Amino acid sequence: MDDGHIIARLLEDTAAKYPDYPAVRWIVKKQIPEKLYRELDEDRNKIASALLKNGFEGKQVAMIGTSSYEWIASYLGIVSTKITAVPLDPMLPPLELCDLINRSDSEALFIAPKLASMIDTVKENCPAVRLYVVLDGNPSPEDPSIVSFAEFISGEDGAAVAEDKRPLSDDVCTIIFTSGTTGKSKGVMLTQRNLYDDVTNVVVTFDPGTTMLSVLPVHHAYCLVMDWLKGFSLGATLYINDSLLHMVRNIGIVKPQVLLMVPLMIETIGKRLAAIESDLPKPEIAKQLMGENLEYIFSGGAHLDPAYISLFEEYGIKVCEGYGMSECSPTISSNGQTGNRPGSVGKVLANMQVRFVDGEIQVKGSNVMKGYYKRPDLTEKVMTVDGWFDTGDLGLLSVHDEIVIKGRKKDTIVLLGGENVEPVPIESKLAESRFIKTAVVVGQDQRYLGALILAEEEEIKAYASENGIQYESYEALLASEEIQKLYDSEINGLVNPRTGFKMFERINKFALITKPFEVGVELSAKQEIMRYRLAEIYKTEINSIFKSE
Repeated sequence: MDDGHIIARLLEDTAAKYPDYPAVRWIVKKQIPEKLYRELDEDRNKIASALLKNGFEGKQVAMIGTSSYEWIASYLGIVSTKITAVPLDPMLPPLELCDLINRSDSEALFIAPKLASMIDTVKENCPAVRLYVVLDGNPSPEDPSIVSFAEFISGEDGAAVAEDKRPLSDDVCTIIFTSGTTGKSKGVMLTQRNLYDDVTNVVVTFDPGTTMLSVLPVHHAYCLVMDWLKGFSLGATLYINDSLLHMVRNIGIVKPQVLLMVPLMIETIGKRLAAIESDLPKPEIAKQLMGENLEYIFSGGAHLDPAYISLFEEYGIKVCEGYGMSECSPTISSNGQTGNRPGSVGKVLANMQVRFVDGEIQVKGSNVMKGYYKRPDLTEKVMTVDGWFDTGDLGLLSVHDEIVIKGRKKDTIVLLGGENVEPVPIESKLAESRFIKTAVVVGQDQRYLGALILAEEEEIKAYASENGIQYESYEALLASEEIQKLYDSEINGLVNPRTGFKMFERINKFALITKPFEVGVELSAKQEIMRYRLAEIYKTEINSIFKSE
C-alpha cells in the first residue's frame, strides 16, 4: 500500500484549509495581481488533465523560464500525475538547452513568452518534442503544436486527477540538472517522496498568510522546494520577484516576513545596511530599507560567512543557514527559527542520517535521490555499497549535534551565488598554454574564480629573452608587469564564452607559483591534486587573489 508521500497532497491540504488565501502574487507596474489557493489548485488540475489527454503519461516535460504563476502552476500540474518535470536554466545557450531536452527524453516543452523565439531551434534539434506550451503567450495560428497556457487549459474543468492516474511515492517526478565532472550536466532524479519528505521534515512555524518573496531561480532545487513547495505547505503568500535588479526595491514594496537567499545576496544587502549612516537604531534602518515585517532570512546554496549572521542580528533579522544539495532534494540539515548557531549548518533532518568517513560527510535517508538519469556509472560513484550518499564535503558533528562544514573533498567549487563550477575542464583548457605547466582553479565560497598557476619556467625565460625583458631573479620576472599581462591575456583568451565557458567560469584573478607539485604533498599517490591540501599550503596566495573580498 502506497503511503501517499506525493507533492499533490501538499497543495490539496492547503487549498482545503485556506481556499481563499492568496497563494501567488506578482508585481505588474503599480498593480499586484494574485491567485488564490483554490484557483492554483484548479489550474494545477487543468494542466494535469490536459497533459494526460495529450498522451504524456509516463513521459518527461521540460520547462524553460523564470518564476511566474504559469510556470509554478504548470510544474504542480505536471507532477500531480505520472509525468516528470525537467526544469532547465533559461540562461543557458539554446543549443545547450536542446542537449538537455534530448538527454532527458522530454517530449513537451513549457516555455516563457520571452524565450518563445527559441522554439524554432528546439524544433530543429529536438525531434521528440511534439508540444510547446508558451506560458501566457499567444498561440501560433500556423502551428498546432504551439499553444498558449490559457489555450492549453481552456477545455478543462479543474477536477482532481483520477486516483489511478495519481503518482506513487517512489515515482520520479523531477529531473534537475547539476554540474558534471566532465563538463556534462547530470540529471538528478528526485521522487515524489524525496520532495514531500524534504518539505515536511524542514521544521518551521509560520502562520497561514505569511508573506514570502521568491528571489532565487525557480529551476534550482533550493528555490523550487524550499520557497515554493514549503511555502505552499504552510499556506504562505509567495510574491514573485521580477528581476534581481529590482530585488531590494521589491523587498521594500512587498515587505516580506521571510526570504530565502544565497550568501552572495545576503552579503550584498548586509554591506548596503552597514553603509547607511543614520542616528536611528539599527532595526529601524533595516525596516526603512526592507520593510517592517522581515524576521527571517534562510541561507543555502553555499557557505555563509558567520559574521553576516551576527550583523543581521544587530538589525533585528535572524539569518538561518542550512546545508544541502540537489541530490538530497535539497536539504540535509538546517538551522531553524530557534537555536541558530553561527558557523554550523544546523541539525540533520529527522528523516536523514549522517556519518563521517575520513572526515567526509555521508548521508542516508528519504531525501536522497534515486540516481542520475541514465547514468548508473555516475550514480555508483556517489553511492557507497551500503547505501550512503557521498557528499564530497568535509565536516564534523559539533557537541550540539550540528553539522560544521570544514571544506570540500570533491572537485566541485560552489561560488557565493550558488553556482556550481567543475574546475577540471577549466584547468585542462588553461594547460593548453605553453606558459602554463599546471593550473588549479580556486574560489570556494567566493564571488568569482581565481587560479593558482604553476609557470613553465623555460618558456617564460625564453619569452623574456625574446622580448628584451630584464630581471634579477625568476621570482622577480614572474612579478613583472610584462609577465603578469602575458598571463592575463593567456587566461582570458583560453577561458571565455567563445571557447564554451559560462561567464561565471571565467578566471578573474590569478597567482603565479614556482614550486612543482609533489606526491604526498599536493598530489595523491594517483597523481591527483588534493585541493583541500592546496588550500592550506597556498593560503597566502589564495588570500591575495580574493583580498578585495
